[in-house]
Amino acid sequence: MKPAVRRGVLVSIPALAFLIGGCSVHEQTQGWHPRYDGVTGEAGDIGLRNVVVVVSDDSRATVLSSFANRGAADELLEVRVGEVTAVPPSGSLEIPDTGYAALEPGPTQIEFDGVDVGPGRITEVEFQFANAPRVTLDAVVKGADGRYAHVEFSENVEADGAPLNGADDPGDDDPGDDDSADED
Repeated sequence: MKPAVRRGVLVSIPALAFLIGGCSVHEQTQGWHPRYDGVTGEAGDIGLRNVVVVVSDDSRATVLSSFANRGAADELLEVRVGEVTAVPPSGSLEIPDTGYAALEPGPTQIEFDGVDVGPGRITEVEFQFANAPRVTLDAVVKGADGRYAHVEFSENVEADGAPLNGADDPGDDDPGDDDSADED
């Protein structure tokens, strides 16, 4: 064999080895990634799915989430976003045994006033259940536009912060009364 041919074969063998060896390399971009913005978590038998905080321009927020229960029936009692705590509109959200429930725009929407976080940030969200352990997640904050344009916030306060329609005053000693006659 001629020396030039031998040299060509010797040089091409390592190059061929690199080409063939590179076929089995798995890049991170080949992995599976969920197509939603939210985070997931577990609270005992309850799986929290797609937890995301949606904020308005006036420091109000809501939490959107799905709950998949593998065990006995439970209730969501309270949710905290940052330093602000709220309860579901009916006092609690029923999560049926081996069933599904959701916090979503509409009748199960929890609203928070005075949330000090803007879109594009991460904030702490804590869920408290009747039976399942308390769980805290770091959720992404999104604005109420684009994918979340359907999220609406109730008009429960006037521009000066006074409650509308005789809404109950948090400082009132007699909850449930119409506050329109209150002196405070």
